[in-house]
Amino acid sequence: KQWYQRRVAITAGIAGPMPQKVRKILQHLRLTEMNNAVLVQHSENMIEKIRIIEPYVTWGYPSLRSIHDLIFKYGYGEAEGVKSALSSNVIIENKFSKQGLLCLEDVVKQIFEAGPHFEMLIEFMYPFKLQPPKGGFRRVAVHFSKKGAWGNRAEKINTLIRKML
Repeated sequence: KQWYQRRVAITAGIAGPMPQKVRKILQHLRLTEMNNAVLVQHSENMIEKIRIIEPYVTWGYPSLRSIHDLIFKYGYGEAEGVKSALSSNVIIENKFSKQGLLCLEDVVKQIFEAGPHFEMLIEFMYPFKLQPPKGGFRRVAVHFSKKGAWGNRAEKINTLIRKML
């Protein structure tokens, strides 16, 4: 798919000291710790925000399999005011049955397609707390296109996600 046809992007925090404007955007996206990742809906407004924070994050377009693996391994949501691992369909069914979402596979599909309940699901879920990538980030101060760590990885984000699972 062309970049403008993609619906979902993932961003992961990678770097340290930053300007106040960048910090505020990262807080808005809930990227408050290194190696945290969030799924965001692809839109011009979101891409503008990502461009501002780009030297401090890496981002790209995750595959269905990557989203599935993230949710099944690192997915947490807030059920009845308590942070709970998304390991049971009961949590999803209790929270989202009115929206027709009955299992984790429904959640994965809804997020991958950026369906009508995308925002509600993302608000329900906590940011993914990933492991540092095996082998570490290389050249954190350099853009990905120049063999660095930060910036748009497009579909290559899936390789990074595998290293961080």
